[in-house]
Amino acid sequence: MPIGLFTNPLYLNQLYSDIKNMSIKEYISLILSVLTNLKVIITVVVMLMVIEFARFVTNYRKKPHRPKVKKEKPAPAPKKEEKKEGDEAADNANAEAGDAE
Repeated sequence: MPIGLFTNPLYLNQLYSDIKNMSIKEYISLILSVLTNLKVIITVVVMLMVIEFARFVTNYRKKPHRPKVKKEKPAPAPKKEEKKEGDEAADNANAEAGDAE
C-alpha cells in the first residue's frame, strides 16, 4: 500500500461504501469477530494491567512510621514461700525463744 492511499478520496469512498451498505446483522457479526479475536483480548488485558500499575504508582504513599508501643508488663506477684509442717514448728519454737529473752 502506498503511503498516500488513505488520503485519496476515491479510495476512502470505496472503503466506506461497504460500511454504508451493511445490515445490522453484518455489523453485529463484525463487532463479535473483533471482540472475540485473541489479539484484541490480550491487548485489552495488558493495557488494563499497565493502566492499573500506573495508577498504583501515582497514588502510592508510604505509610508513616509508627513508633512501637511498649507493653507494660504487670508487676510480678510476690513469691510466697511454702513452709513445710516441720519448718513451721521450728519457726514457732524460735519465735517463742526470742520472745522469752
